[in-house]
Amino acid sequence: MVTKVAESPTTKRKREKTEPEHFLEGALEKFFNLTLDMFFIVGVDGYFKQLNPMCEKTLGYTTEELRGQPWVEFVHPEDQQSTREQLHKLATETCPVQFENRYRCQDGSYKWLSWNVTLCQEHELIYAVARDNTEHKQAEAARAETEESFRLLVEGVNDYAIFMLDSQGYVVSWNSGAERTKQYSASEIIGQHVSCFYSNEDIKLGKPQQGLDIAAGQGRFEEEGWRVRKDGSKFLANVVTTALHAEDGQLSGFARVTRDITERKLAEDALQKANDELEKRVEERTAELIETNELLKQKITEHKRTEMALRRSEARLKNQAEQLEIETRNATSLLQELQRTQAQLIQTEKMSSLGQLVAGVAHEINNPVGFIYGNIDYATCYIKDLMRLMKLYSHYYPEPLPQIQSEMNAIDFDFLMADMPKLLASMKVGATRIRQIVLSLQNFLRAEQVEMTPVDIHDGLESTLLILQNRLKATDQHPEITLLKEYGILPLVECYAGQINQVFMNLLTNAIDVLEGSPELRDTSRCITIKTGVQDMRREYAGNSTEEKVPHAVIRIADTGPGMSEDVCRKLFDPFFTTKPVGKGTGLGLSISYQIIVEKHGGQLTCVSEPGKGAEFLIAIPIRQRKSSSQLSESECDGGY
Repeated sequence: MVTKVAESPTTKRKREKTEPEHFLEGALEKFFNLTLDMFFIVGVDGYFKQLNPMCEKTLGYTTEELRGQPWVEFVHPEDQQSTREQLHKLATETCPVQFENRYRCQDGSYKWLSWNVTLCQEHELIYAVARDNTEHKQAEAARAETEESFRLLVEGVNDYAIFMLDSQGYVVSWNSGAERTKQYSASEIIGQHVSCFYSNEDIKLGKPQQGLDIAAGQGRFEEEGWRVRKDGSKFLANVVTTALHAEDGQLSGFARVTRDITERKLAEDALQKANDELEKRVEERTAELIETNELLKQKITEHKRTEMALRRSEARLKNQAEQLEIETRNATSLLQELQRTQAQLIQTEKMSSLGQLVAGVAHEINNPVGFIYGNIDYATCYIKDLMRLMKLYSHYYPEPLPQIQSEMNAIDFDFLMADMPKLLASMKVGATRIRQIVLSLQNFLRAEQVEMTPVDIHDGLESTLLILQNRLKATDQHPEITLLKEYGILPLVECYAGQINQVFMNLLTNAIDVLEGSPELRDTSRCITIKTGVQDMRREYAGNSTEEKVPHAVIRIADTGPGMSEDVCRKLFDPFFTTKPVGKGTGLGLSISYQIIVEKHGGQLTCVSEPGKGAEFLIAIPIRQRKSSSQLSESECDGGY
């Protein structure tokens, strides 16, 4: 039997005091092992005493490998002196000491660590908490490199004046393009107000401040006007001013891009003047032809009157009547030839004027589009870097300040991060589309060649279809027109590319007009079919009475319109014949197309149509203008029907 001994009050107080201390020590040990930061206990002699598991996970050393090792031994040689200076502060300061250095890992690499260190004098121990800050340091270095690259990019632009203004309109930065355009060096202009680039008249009207106010209110302001260089000379400039705001939304300044467009403006004026002169010449020539035509009509009328008089005395003046009839036929033939020449002259001069105008416009569009297209990839790269930085920031600082969180909610931050890559991709698609349209315009409106050249017929068809694409889409007036393409294998064809493209434009435009102008087809399918291929066809060569078969490039353009009667088909290629209402057509398109294909290329242009069954136009062009079929390789004849 065990006798229970009563516990003295002193012993009881010691036991009650010790139990919480043991419990607290156990809780601190668990916290020491569970924290995501690295904990070190170091003796005042500088050697490790104790480490938590996070040290092993971050640095790669085991606890046994580090225990008993000198603390500063693992610091990067370039950071050891500064680290020792920080540790010396522990002896004189009561607050923890904070610093950063590079610390060697087990694999020999270094990581950036942020230290928070304090000294316990009672136990002669140093307590240190370290956090891995390597990724943040790398991100800062990458951001600094990106900013430097952007600065170098701006400094390297010579064709544009790019500079920054503060919120009051004073110059704070100046690139080489600005120095070349405005003649001021950076040391001369920085600190000057933007109004020094304006004329005295514009300054009196308050235009410098008006531009800044509009940009501040709307975010961006673009204008064209005269600007003044350092030497007092003036140049016509395109100026874009963009407002810059700080993170708190306050206006911090302006970015300004200026481009000298004086030469372009002068070229546009010269082009307009040339176009006006050309139109005047066409009007004068047309007036002359009309006057000649009227004289011929009067002569024909006179001949007819004489003929009637001769018929009354036919027995006596038979020979004279026959001669008059011959003259009448000659005059009629001359009139028809004159009408044809007039139509060709008008069409040729209009196409030449249109080609010059479109070529100039396409060239001017191509330059800014090239600038936009070339910078979209850079903008995409920069924005991806910023987005990656924001994700990294959100990862390490998931709880932003209330003011930042409010601003993120106001701008719908998650949607902005998700939609920005799509927006940039859409912009690149749009820029690519504009470049394709410009190239198609340039390809379609080629200058008249002196000689025939090998041409890809499919390229001409695609350029023409791209120009007419908008007319194929559905509108309030008519439904969509379906386009079917059945292209065969075509070799390069010797021809005048611009004239062939004009034929394609005439035939496709007529097909679209027929489908749009047929209300009875509203509930049925509207379709245009284009087929191409190679086919051997007969051709009679000049100076050779015999015919032989030679390979022809054959293009068939068919529509599902109401069709035409046989009588209309016979007159289709006559000058000034048209089935369109007054004011809708001149009757010259098919006549000119026939001359281009048959007379200039030695080809064939025919039409097959029946009422209610649509119409099909067949274009046949010899693949080689000066070679017989025996000289063509077999590969050029593939892809026939």
